[in-house]
Amino acid sequence: MSLDANLNIHLGEYQIMDIVGVYLKRGLSVFDSNGRAYIITSDDYDWEYLSVTFDELSDIITERERSGLTVGIMLYENGEPVTDLLKTTHNKLSVACDLNRRTLDMNVRRRYTDVSWYIEKFVAPLESDRAVIEWFEFWESR
Repeated sequence: MSLDANLNIHLGEYQIMDIVGVYLKRGLSVFDSNGRAYIITSDDYDWEYLSVTFDELSDIITERERSGLTVGIMLYENGEPVTDLLKTTHNKLSVACDLNRRTLDMNVRRRYTDVSWYIEKFVAPLESDRAVIEWFEFWESR
């Protein structure tokens, strides 16, 4: 049985690298334990590992965003993937909750996503940094 979980945050006007900066200040990284970044590099949602500097990564992301293309970037904690951020249209930031998914320990066979962990990790920091959050939604499908 597959599981898909997502947190969508609808923001006012924003630049993706500004949002990434908020998460970097809280200890997340855009580089895995091998120093590579994982980002969308094509219009077909193809993801690619890149060995680039932070400035080169920022330039690639900024150019894709400026061109109106979908932007996707993986975030890591201690070298392990936490989520990927996806910016498409309408200032929606999508936070994937199915990578190393945090779950509630309820001693039951079916595990539920720990929604509060994702809200604390990805919504609260934006509010603390004064981002304009219009609303957010979480969904999970099995």
